[in-house]
Amino acid sequence: MKGAEGKKGKEMSFSFFRLADREQKPRSRGLTEIRDMGLSLRQLDDLFEMSSDYIDILKMSSGTQRLTDREIVRKKIRKCHDNGIEVSTGGFLERVLLQGGHAVDRFLDEARSLEYDVVEISNGMAILSLADRIRLVKRVAREGFKTKPEVAQAYGLSAGEKVEVHSSGFISEIRSLLESGAWMVMIESEGLTENVSEWNTKVIRDIAASADTGRLMFEAADVEVFDWYIRTFGPDINLYIDWSQVNALEMVRTGLWGKRFSWGRVASYRE
Repeated sequence: MKGAEGKKGKEMSFSFFRLADREQKPRSRGLTEIRDMGLSLRQLDDLFEMSSDYIDILKMSSGTQRLTDREIVRKKIRKCHDNGIEVSTGGFLERVLLQGGHAVDRFLDEARSLEYDVVEISNGMAILSLADRIRLVKRVAREGFKTKPEVAQAYGLSAGEKVEVHSSGFISEIRSLLESGAWMVMIESEGLTENVSEWNTKVIRDIAASADTGRLMFEAADVEVFDWYIRTFGPDINLYIDWSQVNALEMVRTGLWGKRFSWGRVASYRE
C-alpha cells in the first residue's frame, strides 16, 4: 500500500512516512483471511470502516452460519463483496458430509444461492481418505467455487502432547490436492505452531519450499506466529488470522511495526 493513498484514494494520516509497498486488492499474494465466529452486521461495518483494505477473505468458521438468520448471512456476504472481500464457507462441509452425499448437494446449492466464493474442504470432523477429498475438490470446483482444502497432521492435539509431524506426509498431500485443481491449500497450525512445546519450523520451511507459496495459506493464531512467517518468508505470504488481528498483521506486512527481529526491516521490491 503506497504511503499517501488508501481506501478510495483518500489521503492517509502521516502520509509522508513511507511503508513497504503492498499489492492493491484484488491481490494475488499476501492474502489475509480472517476468522468470523459470528460477527454482526454492525461489527462488520466497524471493522470494514477501519480495515477493509487489509482483508481479502472472510471465513465463516466452524459452521457458525447455521446459527444465523439466512438473510443476515446474505447481507454479510454482500457487505463483504461491496468491500472487495471474498467469503468462505469455512469448515462446514466436512460436518455436512456426515449426513451423506445428498447433503453435500444441498450444501453447494445453498452456498451458490448465498453467493459464497470459497468452499473449504477440511477433515477434522469427518475422517476421509485423500482420494475422497480429491473427489470433493473436483466436485466443488465443477460447481464454480474456489476450492480450499485444509491439511493437518495433528487434529485435536492438546497442549504439550507429543506428536511426530513429518514433512513428507504434508508435501505429498498438498501436491495431490493442488494437482486435482484446488485453488489454495490451508495449512492447519496444530502440531506446527499451536499446542506444541517447540514450533516445527523445519516442516513449515519444507512445505513452503515444495510448492508455490501463492497457493498455500498458513494459519497464524498469534502475533508471534505471523511475525515469524513474515520474517521468514516475506510480507507476501498468505496468512489466516483472527479478525481482531487484522491491523497488527498489516502493520508487520508494511514494516510499520513488528517484533524484535522484524521491526523496521520489512521491505518489498516491485518491477
